Amino acid sequence: MRILRNGVLPALAVPALAAGAYLFAAAALSRLAVDGQPEAGEGVEVFVCTNGVHTDLVLPAVTETVDWTIDLPGGDFPGAGPGMSHRSFGWGDRAFYLETRRWSDLRLSTALSALFGRGPSVMHVYALHRPEGSPDCGVVALGPEQYVALAAFVRGSFRRDAAGRVMPLPGSGYGATDLFYEAVGHYSPFETCNEWTGKALRAAGVTVGAWTPFESGVMRWVR
Repeated sequence: MRILRNGVLPALAVPALAAGAYLFAAAALSRLAVDGQPEAGEGVEVFVCTNGVHTDLVLPAVTETVDWTIDLPGGDFPGAGPGMSHRSFGWGDRAFYLETRRWSDLRLSTALSALFGRGPSVMHVYALHRPEGSPDCGVVALGPEQYVALAAFVRGSFRRDAAGRVMPLPGSGYGATDLFYEAVGHYSPFETCNEWTGKALRAAGVTVGAWTPFESGVMRWVR
């Protein structure tokens, strides 16, 4: 009774109810299909890969219609060998990406900044081999117009200078085959890294859930 009079229990109930509503909405909307175009029998293979928390798009570095080496030259990835034919793209909160390279690095201030969408975002790009057969990846085949639409969405996620060039963050990569770039938008519980992947797929006409804040909500559609 004392707890109830002091208002502690109601105060705890509000965030618990909010978290429950969020999880319910994520589960329901990630299963609610936004119908796209039938998958192309042939076309550009687009991989969607997960580390169990975060999803990336893995795209060919060069196709007949899209050449990522124009925006992302080889000098950005000095450790990339000739067999690294693909580039992975992952969007997210800048502080979380750059200051939390291991879970042990996580700070409350970083988590709260990402939670409330206060900080700038970045695009993380890796040069890598074609991830065929990886259990962590799904694949969809896109027709030429679909792939151009997907590439346009990804390109539009980079922040650019007055000359239209992407804005790399020198020395920010984890190694010699990746780099971070300035990006547009702000991470929040509603605009997550996985929802960015979901939006990219929806822009390309891929059937995917209406809202995909968690990696499982994305991967269920591409595996």
